[in-house]
Amino acid sequence: MHISRVEIENFRNFEQLRLDQFPSPAVIVGENGVGKSNLLEAMRLVLDPSLPDTRRMLRAEDVWEGHPQGLSGGAEVKIVIELQGFDNDEAAKAVLGACVVASNPYTARLTYRFFARKALDGADGSGKQGSGKPTQPLTPQDYDFVVFGGLAEDEDIRSIRRDIAMRMLPALRDAEGDLQSWRRNPLRDLLESLPIEPEKLTATANAIAVAVNELTKDKNVDALQTHLSNRLGDMLGPRFSVDPTLGFASTRADELLRAVRLFVDKERSRSVSDSSLGSANVIYLGLLLEVLTRQRAADQFVATLVAVEEPEAHLHVGLQRRLFHYLLRSESSLILTTHSPHVAAVTPIASFVVLRRDSRGAATVGATTSHLPITKTEAEDLERYIDVSRAEILFAAGVIVVEGLAELYVLPAIASAAGFDLDSHGVVVASAHGTDFRPYRALLGQQGIKTPHAIVTDGDTDPDKRGRTSAGIKRGAALLIATQKENIQKRINELPALGDDDFEDKTKSIVHELERAEIYVGWQTLEADLCTLFGDEIKAAFGELSSSTAERNDVNAGVDNQSENSVDVAIRDAMLSRITSLGKGRFAQRLAAHISKVDLRARVAAHATGDPAMDLPVGVYDSFSSGYIFKALSAISELVRGEPLLQQSITIPSE
Repeated sequence: MHISRVEIENFRNFEQLRLDQFPSPAVIVGENGVGKSNLLEAMRLVLDPSLPDTRRMLRAEDVWEGHPQGLSGGAEVKIVIELQGFDNDEAAKAVLGACVVASNPYTARLTYRFFARKALDGADGSGKQGSGKPTQPLTPQDYDFVVFGGLAEDEDIRSIRRDIAMRMLPALRDAEGDLQSWRRNPLRDLLESLPIEPEKLTATANAIAVAVNELTKDKNVDALQTHLSNRLGDMLGPRFSVDPTLGFASTRADELLRAVRLFVDKERSRSVSDSSLGSANVIYLGLLLEVLTRQRAADQFVATLVAVEEPEAHLHVGLQRRLFHYLLRSESSLILTTHSPHVAAVTPIASFVVLRRDSRGAATVGATTSHLPITKTEAEDLERYIDVSRAEILFAAGVIVVEGLAELYVLPAIASAAGFDLDSHGVVVASAHGTDFRPYRALLGQQGIKTPHAIVTDGDTDPDKRGRTSAGIKRGAALLIATQKENIQKRINELPALGDDDFEDKTKSIVHELERAEIYVGWQTLEADLCTLFGDEIKAAFGELSSSTAERNDVNAGVDNQSENSVDVAIRDAMLSRITSLGKGRFAQRLAAHISKVDLRARVAAHATGDPAMDLPVGVYDSFSSGYIFKALSAISELVRGEPLLQQSITIPSE
């Protein structure tokens, strides 16, 4: 059994959150303050049997702060949770019978509603149109709540929560303290469930009593006991006298199990308190999961969901990866919140719940990856891709997906030169390490986690080794939805021959069409396309890395060649060959250091108008071959910080 759908209205961060395909297990990610803990708290209001009803009576701060009336104006909070996965579980069907709202598959609905008891204006049954607001401000005392199953509010689910419950482990819990407390220690449940014969307990208790008696016969122990008894007698007087007796363990059979302690070595020399805080957290979680496993085996309940807040706290990176790789593949009912890219890196691709603020910044919205439109092979590729260095795309406010290592260095440098700090705005440049962008488009797109993103790819217009031309726009067209793809592919098939007078114009019109879908295609390759705007930087960067005059000459000639009306392909290929031999990543890293120091607005203005002080004309990015990179960065800049990469004027200067 698992949660299949969650809907939240007007609770804390959430104005209207709908997660129609909630994954199992689930890993909830998002930036600080976006509401990961509040999502778990909403689930607890419905499912947690340990939560007292006083906690289910909400306060003003529990109502979504953007609500126009708020609690005083009659705001209603509603949380709906649907459960699936019990089609073949007769016990679950029996427990949830009155809550079932669908049978293919079986779906049970549980609802929490917090509402004003007082009638609102126009809701008195008179039939008159009213304002829907209370006649006077309301307080929490004017509200009530109900938690019900199915569609009828009279179907109370208190008894259901005994069989289908949620167990919550809060963030940074004091696991060590709980393990030292018999009442809160999961070890208690494990030991008390053991079918130990009473005779064995009695015999063990008697043996302990004999050993204790022998130890207390020591004259030093006896003297201490006598002195302590006398002192307390003097302090308390005869009316409140006590008889202190030293011992080393309980000798009562019925209390013997309470004396059992968990050690972390075979010699029983190191207790849990001697281990690290992270180790204590892992031990506590392991004990809890063992308790749940035994309770399931004994049919003590139908299902239990385990929710853990930020369980990576105090855990070494390697342990995080090992532990959560195991847990997320062995505990299907597990729900985690995390900030750790190491946990995200080992999470199954279908298990993510991503929360982020909406475009207004007023409420939290969410999406899941449980039904990505990708094949099993593509899903496996994505899981391998999202290792610790790239899992940050799941936490990002915006993502630019590129082909390789060179773009990873160059794009942030261009953004920096324009005053756009990608890290500060949560933008990630991620490499697909190739040209297969489809899985990443699916992950980030509307059927995935709905992250604002752009695809940046080389144009590869000239023929490759197999004679294929215009590979970039063909690659971009393959990422479009079916209705768009058909039209673009038809236009690609109708392109004139490479070198014809109208080939460039018709190709660029297709490029502009792809840009509407946030797919940005260059003309040739990154290094060649950068030459017209950053030629001096390319020459300087290569010169610092190569001492060969011949190599430098080839690169310098290649840079100058890109500014000619007719580019000599052989000269360009010689330049690219020199850069490749040196190492494209190494070269791009050095080039990025030069680009980041450029006065970018002045550079672009000088290139477009001849005057670095001139305003930038509209459409200026179309005037140089690396403009597609600027367009991609500008599109993401508009989305995450509300302004373009570089401000452009309204009019185009006359020639």
